[in-house]
Amino acid sequence: MTRRIAARPPVAVLALAAASLFSPSGWAQTDQGSSNPPGGIWSVGLYGGTLYKDNLLDLLPHALKGDTRSQNSHMAGVLLRRSLDNPGWVNAWGDWGGMPVFTDIEFGAFHHNGLLHSDELVAAWRIGATGVQWRGLNVDVAGSFGLSHALNKPPYDNPDHTDEKNYATLFYMSPEIALRHDALPGWSLALRLHHRSGIYGVVAPSHVGSNHVGLLLTRAL
Repeated sequence: MTRRIAARPPVAVLALAAASLFSPSGWAQTDQGSSNPPGGIWSVGLYGGTLYKDNLLDLLPHALKGDTRSQNSHMAGVLLRRSLDNPGWVNAWGDWGGMPVFTDIEFGAFHHNGLLHSDELVAAWRIGATGVQWRGLNVDVAGSFGLSHALNKPPYDNPDHTDEKNYATLFYMSPEIALRHDALPGWSLALRLHHRSGIYGVVAPSHVGSNHVGLLLTRAL
């Protein structure tokens, strides 16, 4: 395999962030164009998660069997979100499904310790829907998609690889299930997967990446 070193700065992450922040349609916040959950336009969250050895597609089957393989590596950090005006196709999707839909742009900074020891920056677009509303309880299902840049050159972003190959900038995906209650306006608690991926050879070889599972506590500002 040809040696590839991802030593470039996180230009792609910053470009994604800038494009979303300075887009007029993205900053527009109107009553007609957004179905975001009640709360402030901005929100901040604290995340903590544990590294799992399972591949992405194996996590759920192994969890159902009680056979997940956690590792001695953890991450913690802060997420900042900004609610966006929904694109027309998102609203159409919500109308078709009969569910309130929402979109955000989010930025995160995290620290990894244990088997993985590095810092990480993420920028992503988030889309979700409120699938359940019952007696004041709201269940949001959402996913964030963007880019992640790891600092401090973690080898392969996987503690099982001890060579010096490094792929700092990877695809970022983070599905979550969040609970909100009308009695606690502005607060939400989510079970969240933090996934860095080489997309099966598109940006890095297969098995380059990591999966952290944890909780995200968010407060609307």
